[in-house]
Amino acid sequence: MGTAIRVLCVDDHRLMREGIARIVGVQPDMTVVAQASDGEEAVAQFLRYRPDVTLMDLEMPTMGGVQAIHAIRHHQPDARRAHDVSR
Repeated sequence: MGTAIRVLCVDDHRLMREGIARIVGVQPDMTVVAQASDGEEAVAQFLRYRPDVTLMDLEMPTMGGVQAIHAIRHHQPDARRAHDVSR
């Protein structure tokens, strides 16, 4: 098997974030490289770990997910976006 997909999980609700991380972590082709509880932490963790996929909560205090995505794309313009699957 090839290299595992590296995932960053971002959610301000600890139980939700840890639950998603646990589900991702048991997948044979995925690994959670970092977690973050707000947008500012998400940007820092993204820049530190450069994950392949970021699962981002859009509504968080301090810095929301949309703002965090813009900040990440400012630092890494070639970062690609997926669709909002919360609707």
